[in-house]
Amino acid sequence: MSLSAQDCFPDPLLVRLVTTLNSKAGNVWSHVPFKRIDDSLYTCRLIPDHSGVYSFHAEFSVDNGVTWLQDTVPDAWILIDPPQAKALRLYTLIPTVSGTIADWRSDLPRIRDLGFNAIHLLPITPLGSSESPYAARNLFDVDANYLIPGSLADGLAQLEEFAEEAKALSIRLCFDLVLNHVAVDSEIARHAPDWIVPDQSRPDGLKRAGYWSGQGWSTWEDLVLINYEHPAETARQEIRAYMTDYALFWAKFANDTGGFVRFDNLHSSDGAFIEQVSSALHAEFPELGILAEYFTDDRTLLESLPNWGLDLVLATPWNYRWVPDLRGYLTYTHRQASQVRYFMPITTHDSGTPAQEFGTAESTIPRYVVSALLGNGATGIVQGVEYGLKEKVEFIGVKERMNLQADQPYASIIRRINAILEEFEAFQGDGNMHFVDEGHAAILAAFRQDRTGQSAGFLVACNFDISHPQRLTVDVSAYLGAEGSVKGVDLIGCDSVECVDGKVDVRLEPCDAWVVRFSPSE
Repeated sequence: MSLSAQDCFPDPLLVRLVTTLNSKAGNVWSHVPFKRIDDSLYTCRLIPDHSGVYSFHAEFSVDNGVTWLQDTVPDAWILIDPPQAKALRLYTLIPTVSGTIADWRSDLPRIRDLGFNAIHLLPITPLGSSESPYAARNLFDVDANYLIPGSLADGLAQLEEFAEEAKALSIRLCFDLVLNHVAVDSEIARHAPDWIVPDQSRPDGLKRAGYWSGQGWSTWEDLVLINYEHPAETARQEIRAYMTDYALFWAKFANDTGGFVRFDNLHSSDGAFIEQVSSALHAEFPELGILAEYFTDDRTLLESLPNWGLDLVLATPWNYRWVPDLRGYLTYTHRQASQVRYFMPITTHDSGTPAQEFGTAESTIPRYVVSALLGNGATGIVQGVEYGLKEKVEFIGVKERMNLQADQPYASIIRRINAILEEFEAFQGDGNMHFVDEGHAAILAAFRQDRTGQSAGFLVACNFDISHPQRLTVDVSAYLGAEGSVKGVDLIGCDSVECVDGKVDVRLEPCDAWVVRFSPSE
């Protein structure tokens, strides 16, 4: 960091950086002196030693440190990403269709073989009568449906064994935190009904949780809202302490694997409580990642992110089915990426399958290529995408275990895309993507510069037309910044790609995709 001025700084002048950087919980201030380089430049160097959100400002003294004048500019902040956020490939496992914890363990090698380095578990707490994972009856245990028959170990001990095996396979775990609501027949609702938001229009006097459906406000009849704004101070503190304990309880399992917690439905949460629970999580587990399902306006997002220390925010490419809209959305996520890191899965457990969202299961190919290789470097799928299912896996209700031996037509392409994301840093950040499709109505194509300093780059091109082939000509040499002939290698098919005068003719079948690495010919 440096400070400079058009005119000379006064002499003598002492300058120091006041920052929370490298404090465990991000709330302890320290002072780092600037070094004077010349009459108009001061500089200091501070290397982060762990992830988190930190503030800083400058102070000045002209009387050898007797008094200090603070910079009039408000505190700036910096977010240090945890290492697990880089090239995240997250597989959402749906416990209600996945058998017991022993079955989950047996599925770990298959998930790793698909190229995923993390697993998002939908909530595994005891289910209420609706059997929705998001309607918990008890917040501090594992549902009996997931326990291994005949095992003498309790649910938490079995879960620890699952976490240990996942860690041994270099798979991180992400635990879902449901902080807004509990089941209508939960222990909280039965034994502490005053902890629930009241609603006198209901026979039981408890307010139901709701959501905006796009066509109006709807309610979840099986969910009641936790009352974080309870009028009694003592009760309010008890509620917040209890729910913070719940978050820390499950965060420990995630932290033991170097993983994440996921804030469910964060946009409907109590802001003051989220700030409290996030601070507790960062203080107890400084390297824990926080992933958020968070839909709000830009201003609110940028204001709340540093207070809550969110590492990844869910992006929704399935809401942008048409190429022009998706191109604009990708541009937006990259523009925001210096302040907000986005997690961009192809779909989620709440949305439909690629077949439902885009008209055909073959859309899995171009849509996952875009989500993985044109985002900010964090992506994933929901259990079932690899099978090309026509309809989503319903996560409400305990059902028979999915047939994991069935044909997985999209496993090989998912595996290859994940390998490309892991291998090449060009796909793991922002600031190096340029659209080269000239606004094509069906093809989305972008060039990403190599981050290793080589004169190389990557062309990612996808045809979203589910019925017709499409074509496009791209002048690759203009983006390589190299003169002379150019060579290309298809990273999906491993074939060479012909270039004429630095240009490539992109010919894509319906739902086809290219990922080609270009470099100057020897």
